[in-house]
Amino acid sequence: MKVELLAPGGSLECVIAAINAGADAVYTGGSMFGAREYADNLNEEELLEAIRYAHIHGRKIYLTVNTLLKDQEIENKLYDYILPLYENGLDAVIVQDFGVMAFIQSHFPNLHIHASTQMTIMGRETVSYLKSLGVNRIVTPRELSIKEIKDISKNCDIEIESFVHGALCYCYSGQCFLSSYIGGRSGNRGKCAQPCRLAYDLVKNNSVINSKDEKYILSPKDICTLNILPEIIKAGVYSLKIEGRMKKKEYTAGITSLYRKYIDMFLEKPDKYRVDTSDLKKAMDLFNRNGFNESYYKTHNSRDMISLKEPAFRTENKEYIKFINEHIINREPKEKINLYINISTNKNTTVTVTCNNHTATVRGDIPMVAENKPLTKDTVIKQFSKLGNTPFEADYLEVELEDGLFMTMGSLNNLRREAIDKLTDEIVNEYCIDRTINKESDSVDNIITGIDNNTDNITITALCSTREQIIAALNSRKVSVIYVESYCKIDDISNIKEMCMDSGIQLFLAMPHVFRLDDKKTFSNFYNDCLAIFDGFLIRNIEEYFYLNDIMENKAGEFTNAKYLFDYNVYSFNRYSKNLFSTFNVKTTVPVELNYKELKYRKCDNEEIIVYGFMPVMTTANCIAKTMNRCNKSFDNYVLNDRLNNNMNVKCVCDYCYNIIYNANVLSLINYSDTIRHLGVSTVRLEFTTEGRQDVLKVIDNYYNAFVLQNGDFEEIPNSTRGHFKRGVK
Repeated sequence: MKVELLAPGGSLECVIAAINAGADAVYTGGSMFGAREYADNLNEEELLEAIRYAHIHGRKIYLTVNTLLKDQEIENKLYDYILPLYENGLDAVIVQDFGVMAFIQSHFPNLHIHASTQMTIMGRETVSYLKSLGVNRIVTPRELSIKEIKDISKNCDIEIESFVHGALCYCYSGQCFLSSYIGGRSGNRGKCAQPCRLAYDLVKNNSVINSKDEKYILSPKDICTLNILPEIIKAGVYSLKIEGRMKKKEYTAGITSLYRKYIDMFLEKPDKYRVDTSDLKKAMDLFNRNGFNESYYKTHNSRDMISLKEPAFRTENKEYIKFINEHIINREPKEKINLYINISTNKNTTVTVTCNNHTATVRGDIPMVAENKPLTKDTVIKQFSKLGNTPFEADYLEVELEDGLFMTMGSLNNLRREAIDKLTDEIVNEYCIDRTINKESDSVDNIITGIDNNTDNITITALCSTREQIIAALNSRKVSVIYVESYCKIDDISNIKEMCMDSGIQLFLAMPHVFRLDDKKTFSNFYNDCLAIFDGFLIRNIEEYFYLNDIMENKAGEFTNAKYLFDYNVYSFNRYSKNLFSTFNVKTTVPVELNYKELKYRKCDNEEIIVYGFMPVMTTANCIAKTMNRCNKSFDNYVLNDRLNNNMNVKCVCDYCYNIIYNANVLSLINYSDTIRHLGVSTVRLEFTTEGRQDVLKVIDNYYNAFVLQNGDFEEIPNSTRGHFKRGVK
């Protein structure tokens, strides 16, 4: 059984600390495109030094390129950023963006790609697809259970990486817009301001239901999985990942050394695996938020996973910190080498040094005949054993020395240094073989060019969360498509379909925001017998696309004309990802974090843009109702009130056991109808959540006048937001 211990490296000294502490690999960020922009990220010179240091010790370096990239960033920066690292043996990149993935595979074909947790990979279908694209490893969402990881491992021959220690996001990775909508700092761009760590009140029927000392209801405790490590490994997880690129070197080294100890214990004597309580105390001393939890491996959600109270001030364990610095951080591991020295009459002195499968030989001067004190083997051994400042130590040293010869100590030292330098180069250069570069890749040429003219035939679609909203949208006769939220479970869906057909309106099913292993069974129980009723499907997670495709292949006659629309969170953030998704024969939704100029550059031809609605800022596995001991599986609505008295609606989607938290202000782009028309979009979407019948009708009328009739007879929505349409995100 092989297991990799993967540690964070928020700075060069943290990278070195992690390797010295026993990490098999380190993931780190450079100057661009990492999900932790505010870490002490490495510059190019430091990254090259980190790669060299790691490879000398047989370890690996993975670069985080795990954010969504804009078109011009890919075109003008990404290639030059990756090139020197690739040429110097970078082991892998961690990627969130499908477009970035395609670009790197095209230009750097031998560079391993790890699909980031921010891809929100829900199941085996997505994993199989990623593998078919050449992805070498998937990083599971923190929310997946051991059961779900086993299912992926059993059915997909691919490396699996999962988090075992560190901070836990409240939202599904890659699906959080809270920081983005509040202050323009996007978590999908590496700039999360962590508003989930702030205090909130939970309101139900105008009453605050949390106690005054339990306001940190969106702030999970850190995870620590030492007690269940064997179960995680047996589930098929190859790489055990420690979170913490924002942490200090002492944290990195201390936590890494603890997991090194227990991984080795399990691999050597699995039946003897026991965790010492003193080691758990050490982990607590390094960092915790009111204790630890064991993540979602064995529980779907829990009140015990949440900090609730403001984290208490931690007194530094100075003695342990001193131990970490003296015995872990400042002790570089030494690679064992064998040295063979031959000093013979009338021959150049040769030194051969070996380390594992690497060999280096250097030649020096011809030795002189000794006039007084001839060279001895002990002297040669002494000089060649002086390896203190190198990453090596002599395991075996053999000297062949003819009698009566002499060499200066300086020449012996030079030979030793030359041999070590050459051996080091041999080791490091092995990682650089077969580094084919495809600078003139045609991937850019294949990108959809789009259009850049005024679109006059825009139609309106409506996403509805209740039957009342559906009937209102039908009665308006001004929408082309109605999307029905899957959690609605409309009893008379056949009658709704007939009314849609009579009105010339298409009926789509909006798939769940989360689609995990058990969710497929739940969905199947509700909808498999009536899927053929729908004209198409709004896809929120790519796993849903493959799931539905499989059904349609088995029932081809029933689904001959079914259509797909990828929602905004199946990210086509740039033309590169949009081009990749064009192979799916789907329509895509305009990204919500790009401004108008960026969208214009990207091209939005034949896409759909959301122009009205309370936008989801979080989709969460943890449940606010359950955290407050109020879980009754009744699809309740709550309100989150923040320190600035903003109110965010929360929807409990109980059948699939997740929450949707919505932005406090409604998105309204009604005043930008002319501008949006120039993007080339074909449809504009109105999203209804809590609106009643009259509000739905009023909103549809307003937007119909603005976008379809273009008559100027519309009203702006009070207290609304433009989202990122004007400002975008950095």
